[in-house]
Amino acid sequence: MSMPPIRQQTAGPASLTLQKNDLEKSIAELVVEYEIVADQARTTLDPGSKTKLEIRKKQLLSQIEEKERLLGALEQQKQNINRHILSFDEALPKIDFREARRIIHRVVDDLQINEGGAALFLLQQSRRMAGDLLLLALSDVLSSGRATPIYYEVAFSPATGGADQATFLKSMGRYLGVELTDDLSIDVSVIRTTLCGALREHSTVVIQLTNWDAVGRQNQHELMQWLLETFWQPLVDELEYVLEEWNARVIFVIVANRPLTEDCRKLPCFCTVDAFNSRSILEIPLTHWTEKDIRIWLASHFRLSKPQTKTWAKQIYEESDGDPNLIRQALQDYFEQLLASQT
Repeated sequence: MSMPPIRQQTAGPASLTLQKNDLEKSIAELVVEYEIVADQARTTLDPGSKTKLEIRKKQLLSQIEEKERLLGALEQQKQNINRHILSFDEALPKIDFREARRIIHRVVDDLQINEGGAALFLLQQSRRMAGDLLLLALSDVLSSGRATPIYYEVAFSPATGGADQATFLKSMGRYLGVELTDDLSIDVSVIRTTLCGALREHSTVVIQLTNWDAVGRQNQHELMQWLLETFWQPLVDELEYVLEEWNARVIFVIVANRPLTEDCRKLPCFCTVDAFNSRSILEIPLTHWTEKDIRIWLASHFRLSKPQTKTWAKQIYEESDGDPNLIRQALQDYFEQLLASQT
């Protein structure tokens, strides 16, 4: 990727670490020498030798202080870099997802008005469309003005234990401290009851089911139907009793890296934000990013002139064709160069 010209660069994180290690080693060596000289100065009986040793002590102390000053400056520079990196990671989810964030805000606002409730979100093609960034944005929205959400992360994977009803319940049971039986109907009931029983005022529980595709296309319809009819919808019903006493929220997010199968999409369980139903699935759209999206984000988070912002946005968009992951990598590349020039 070609880049606009960058000013003279300073040290990056790796070289700063090497310099820091070198300074710490030098300081340690000087301290050892200082202690030896100080001990000799205390014990010598020769006035001439004592004078020379005292002079050497002062020289060593001065060298130690200078290297400690340099070490402090390096540590400050490294902290600045870490803060910039953190700022980049926090800012990136804000680049787009305008429609997705509008939907999330609307649902969360409804839950706030209703003093609690539930929502089931679906993300499709998450990996290709940078769905992880939207999940970060969702976390920010859910954390606003409330206690930090409690996350129950369930990852389907045949390589690590399966992708079926039992796997889901086993993962949930570990979070909730529930000892499962071999009876799925009993286990799912205990999981629902335990989850609802743990909710308190302003509680937010987020169940995040990732790698839905590991279920296998031939099994998606059956498992989705089970999740809805046996787990989620009865959970929403039980939550109604909790809401009589507590303002609490339960959010379920299903993350798929490919589109759902056709028979799964035909299930009568989807809703729109205009006709939101907590018992149904609401898809959160992941869309391509536009040149304008990139330009607005650059202007908000980079110290660039307007012409440079426009040039970078156009170049990044043309190279990526709006693909979120390619744009993400391009912005990271640009950011690292800017970071080196501005720290």
